[in-house]
Amino acid sequence: MEASSRQDTKSELLRSAERLIAEKGLGSVSVKMITTDAGARNPSAVHYHFGSIESLIEEVFAKRYREIEAERAVRLERVTQSDPEARLVALAEAAIGPLMEACLEENGRVYARFGLQFVSDPRFDYAKLVMNAGTQTFVRLNEEISACLPHIPRARLELRMRQSFVIAMVQTVSFAREIEAGAPPPVEAAVREAATCLAAYLGAPA
Repeated sequence: MEASSRQDTKSELLRSAERLIAEKGLGSVSVKMITTDAGARNPSAVHYHFGSIESLIEEVFAKRYREIEAERAVRLERVTQSDPEARLVALAEAAIGPLMEACLEENGRVYARFGLQFVSDPRFDYAKLVMNAGTQTFVRLNEEISACLPHIPRARLELRMRQSFVIAMVQTVSFAREIEAGAPPPVEAAVREAATCLAAYLGAPA
């Protein structure tokens, strides 16, 4: 019973941190706000369960990202285009599709807003966290995209791939806003448009 209670508190802290940061922004959310919102009786609950608020925030990002990673891996297996230009767009669709489709549900939209806050904050090395949470698709996407764009210098392409992750989060939040405004494009069209833009950015002349 005690172990179950600890796990419930930990889960509530994760949910509260995600929602509060999505609504108010990273700079406006305190440990006290999170523990109060989560209904934690111990004011030191964040430090007890996670060690620090930074570790809590990283776990919020990584927890749902693991789910996205699993779906992305499935989609990458379905990419069959051989033409480099078409293949690059298909890879980008496989990468961003799970994020955007998650926005059809409210918790997906909350995560998108949280994620944009997270990747925009210089305190967090989101690329390292993505690597740890989703090594399989992260490595494969890097290899596949590089193969499609051999004319782009490796260092320049690596920088673009890192920046494209932030761009993808912006695109996802934009789609979430369209959903909440009541006039979103079909999700397939939104994913295709986002992927086409990402591919154009990655393949722009160096």
